[in-house]
Amino acid sequence: MIFISFLGTAAATSRAEAYPWMIRHGHDGCVSCHVDPSGSGLLTRYGREEGDEELTMHHGQGGEERKAGLLWGHVDTPDWLLLGAGFRAAVLGTQVTGAPAGSGAPGPSWKADLVLMQADLRAGIRQGPLRASASLGVVNDSSYAAVAGNLVSREHWVGYAPDGDTFLVRAGRMNLPFGIRSIEHTLWVRQETRTDINDLQEHGVAFAYSSNRLRAELMGILGNYQISPDARRQRGYSASVELVPRPGLAVGASSLVTHVAQDVRLDVANWRQAHGLFARASPAEALVILAEADVVHDSPTGASATTGFVSMLQGDVEPVGGLHVILTGETLTPGTPATKSSYGGWAALDWFCLRQFDVRLDFMWRKMAFGTDELDEKAFLVQAHLYL
Repeated sequence: MIFISFLGTAAATSRAEAYPWMIRHGHDGCVSCHVDPSGSGLLTRYGREEGDEELTMHHGQGGEERKAGLLWGHVDTPDWLLLGAGFRAAVLGTQVTGAPAGSGAPGPSWKADLVLMQADLRAGIRQGPLRASASLGVVNDSSYAAVAGNLVSREHWVGYAPDGDTFLVRAGRMNLPFGIRSIEHTLWVRQETRTDINDLQEHGVAFAYSSNRLRAELMGILGNYQISPDARRQRGYSASVELVPRPGLAVGASSLVTHVAQDVRLDVANWRQAHGLFARASPAEALVILAEADVVHDSPTGASATTGFVSMLQGDVEPVGGLHVILTGETLTPGTPATKSSYGGWAALDWFCLRQFDVRLDFMWRKMAFGTDELDEKAFLVQAHLYL
């Protein structure tokens, strides 16, 4: 089963728009472009305008014809109402060598699947100090549907912002504030800390602060009430702070501590901790470097505590506007004495060829250790993404 769990994390990429490399365009923070103060998901009006202007190849042309908004600017909504939709589909090919017999892992032959990654509708409210956001989507992942059903609301929350967008208090189901929010939610830094933005949102209460130089958020985690029984729900806190010492550079730290009565992986009570550092840097407009390193500590009942380490380093080069060449390296050290470190590399091309539409090609390779066993996984992913 552990083979299936690890391989499943590499099977698809993300469902939400989260582009931390926008720091190259002077967007050091998140709150001006996203309803979520830590980034990703539903865009504000300003976020839509910047997306049309900065993301798409040959941006800046077309004058008034490039009006931003829902359905390429053809649908007007009141200033207080934000609407959006996202659709992402992909073809995923995988090949695994070295897996022991009976592990449940795919074999050495290439296997291709059509994957529906995202089919979501989103809505938000920004009226005076009132803030709210909700999404409703369809999933076709049988393992997830068995737990939460085929319809899922990844986010739904209401909030109060007494001083514009400087302070925001909100409650509901939200993304956990931790590390770099990026589209590659299957990276080990997201999976091992359990903070990806695909399906690991939690219910809770959060307080966020946003300014030109500082972004911080603290969330009290009350559990994910889209799953049951209650013993599977983790409770604790997650926090992130990011400082912008100068334009084009942001450095931050994250911390998470939770307790669960029946850990989904270990099947016993467990105290989990994750603490780490991250950075985003754009030494030149064509280049963005993203880095994150986290320590993950588990204290399961009836077993020895383990302390693992995960890291990632990514370079995003934009040789011409709208075309991204992305290289990523990552490591995973689980902290168990008998298990070696795992490591992997990604290469990707992401082409924002049209307004509100991009196509992406990924090739991924990982050497993964499970106790004394090691296996090689190769995967390619071709995906098309449309957001309205």
